[in-house]
Amino acid sequence: MEAKSVWQGFKKEGRKFISPVFVGLLLLSTLLWYLTKLSYTYQTRIPFTVEIDDNRFRVECVVEGTGYRLVSHRYFKKNQVSLDFRDIQTTPSVINNGSFVINPYSLQNAISLRTADLRIISVGDLPEITPQ
Repeated sequence: MEAKSVWQGFKKEGRKFISPVFVGLLLLSTLLWYLTKLSYTYQTRIPFTVEIDDNRFRVECVVEGTGYRLVSHRYFKKNQVSLDFRDIQTTPSVINNGSFVINPYSLQNAISLRTADLRIISVGDLPEITPQ
Protein backbone atom coordinates (compact mmCIF):
# COMPACT_ATOMS: atom_id res chain seq x y z
CA MET A 1 0.00 0.00 0.00
CA GLU A 2 1.26 3.45 -0.83
CA ALA A 3 1.70 6.13 1.81
CA LYS A 4 -0.48 8.52 -0.19
CA SER A 5 -3.46 6.17 -0.16
CA VAL A 6 -3.01 5.48 3.55
CA TRP A 7 -3.01 9.21 4.30
CA GLN A 8 -6.13 9.82 2.20
CA GLY A 9 -7.88 6.91 3.87
CA PHE A 10 -6.97 8.30 7.28
CA LYS A 11 -8.30 11.76 6.32
CA LYS A 12 -11.56 10.25 5.05
CA GLU A 13 -12.09 8.10 8.13
CA GLY A 14 -10.88 10.82 10.53
CA ARG A 15 -13.53 13.29 9.38
CA LYS A 16 -16.18 10.93 10.72
CA PHE A 17 -14.84 11.38 14.26
CA ILE A 18 -13.15 14.81 14.34
CA SER A 19 -14.59 17.95 12.82
CA PRO A 20 -12.21 20.20 10.83
CA VAL A 21 -13.85 23.19 12.53
CA PHE A 22 -12.93 21.72 15.93
CA VAL A 23 -9.30 21.25 14.88
CA GLY A 24 -9.15 24.82 13.55
CA LEU A 25 -10.60 26.28 16.75
CA LEU A 26 -8.27 24.14 18.85
CA LEU A 27 -5.26 25.53 16.94
CA LEU A 28 -6.60 29.09 17.29
CA SER A 29 -7.11 28.71 21.05
CA THR A 30 -3.59 27.27 21.44
CA LEU A 31 -2.12 30.25 19.57
CA LEU A 32 -4.09 32.74 21.70
CA TRP A 33 -3.01 30.96 24.89
CA TYR A 34 0.64 31.16 23.81
CA LEU A 35 0.35 34.87 22.99
CA THR A 36 -1.21 35.52 26.41
CA LYS A 37 1.64 33.70 28.15
CA LEU A 38 4.19 35.93 26.39
CA SER A 39 2.93 38.94 28.34
CA TYR A 40 4.15 37.44 31.64
CA THR A 41 7.57 38.18 33.15
CA TYR A 42 10.23 35.47 32.88
CA GLN A 43 13.92 34.94 33.62
CA THR A 44 16.33 33.25 31.22
CA ARG A 45 19.96 33.18 30.10
CA ILE A 46 20.90 35.17 27.00
CA PRO A 47 24.46 35.37 25.62
CA PHE A 48 25.81 38.86 24.86
CA THR A 49 28.84 39.69 22.73
CA VAL A 50 30.82 42.41 24.52
CA GLU A 51 33.45 44.47 22.76
CA ILE A 52 35.78 46.55 24.93
CA ASP A 53 38.10 48.53 22.69
CA ASP A 54 39.62 45.72 20.56
CA ASN A 55 38.81 42.85 22.95
CA ARG A 56 35.73 40.82 22.06
CA PHE A 57 34.19 38.07 24.18
CA ARG A 58 30.85 36.41 24.93
CA VAL A 59 29.25 36.52 28.32
CA GLU A 60 26.08 34.73 29.35
CA CYS A 61 23.71 36.96 31.31
CA VAL A 62 20.69 36.06 33.40
CA VAL A 63 17.99 38.51 32.31
CA GLU A 64 14.41 39.26 33.27
CA GLY A 65 11.71 40.64 31.01
CA THR A 66 8.40 39.97 29.35
CA GLY A 67 8.12 36.98 27.07
CA TYR A 68 7.84 39.17 23.97
CA ARG A 69 11.10 40.96 24.72
CA LEU A 70 12.96 37.79 25.67
CA VAL A 71 11.92 36.05 22.45
CA SER A 72 12.90 39.07 20.36
CA HIS A 73 16.33 39.34 22.05
CA ARG A 74 17.04 35.63 21.80
CA TYR A 75 16.01 35.09 18.19
CA PHE A 76 15.79 38.40 16.32
CA LYS A 77 18.18 40.97 17.82
CA LYS A 78 21.95 41.02 17.85
CA ASN A 79 22.93 41.07 21.49
CA GLN A 80 26.09 43.05 20.91
CA VAL A 81 27.40 45.70 23.32
CA SER A 82 30.32 48.04 22.55
CA LEU A 83 32.02 49.49 25.61
CA ASP A 84 35.02 51.61 26.45
CA PHE A 85 37.47 51.05 29.32
CA ARG A 86 35.92 54.11 30.99
CA ASP A 87 32.53 52.34 31.11
CA ILE A 88 33.73 49.52 33.38
CA GLN A 89 35.87 49.04 36.46
CA THR A 90 38.94 46.85 36.15
CA THR A 91 41.66 45.63 38.45
CA PRO A 92 45.13 44.40 37.43
CA SER A 93 45.40 40.65 37.01
CA VAL A 94 47.42 38.74 39.60
CA ILE A 95 48.18 35.93 37.15
CA ASN A 96 48.98 37.69 33.84
CA ASN A 97 51.01 40.90 33.81
CA GLY A 98 49.43 43.59 31.66
CA SER A 99 45.96 42.01 31.79
CA PHE A 100 42.94 43.25 33.66
CA VAL A 101 40.05 41.58 35.45
CA ILE A 102 36.63 43.11 34.84
CA ASN A 103 34.41 43.88 37.81
CA PRO A 104 31.21 41.87 37.10
CA TYR A 105 28.92 44.48 38.68
CA SER A 106 30.30 47.28 36.55
CA LEU A 107 29.84 45.14 33.41
CA GLN A 108 26.31 44.28 34.51
CA ASN A 109 25.51 48.00 34.91
CA ALA A 110 27.11 48.88 31.56
CA ILE A 111 25.08 46.21 29.72
CA SER A 112 21.92 47.30 31.57
CA LEU A 113 22.34 50.86 30.34
CA ARG A 114 22.48 49.65 26.73
CA THR A 115 19.57 47.19 26.95
CA ALA A 116 16.85 49.19 28.64
CA ASP A 117 14.06 46.75 27.77
CA LEU A 118 15.61 43.91 29.81
CA ARG A 119 16.72 43.75 33.42
CA ILE A 120 20.19 42.21 33.72
CA ILE A 121 20.27 40.15 36.91
CA SER A 122 23.78 38.70 36.69
CA VAL A 123 26.65 38.10 34.30
CA GLY A 124 28.57 34.86 33.81
CA ASP A 125 32.29 34.14 33.87
CA LEU A 126 34.47 36.91 32.47
CA PRO A 127 37.83 36.54 30.77
CA GLU A 128 40.86 38.65 31.55
CA ILE A 129 41.40 41.35 28.96
CA THR A 130 44.56 42.91 27.66
CA PRO A 131 44.35 46.52 26.50
CA GLN A 132 45.64 47.11 22.97
